[in-house]
Amino acid sequence: MGFGFDQLGLREVSAGCDPANVASARVLTKIGMRPAGYRHNHLQIRGQWRDRLLFAATSTG
Repeated sequence: MGFGFDQLGLREVSAGCDPANVASARVLTKIGMRPAGYRHNHLQIRGQWRDRLLFAATSTG
């Protein structure tokens, strides 16, 4: 995220994971991201529509 904010000048970095993947959600929280939403049937993986848990971090500067 530092590269995105510091080098690229981004205002926000976002990520998503499968809601059932608790470990991924924990990692995103640990690196400073916060829950930003929940998308039902957001993308198709192997022929099945899947939900996504969304996270985001905003620039402090």
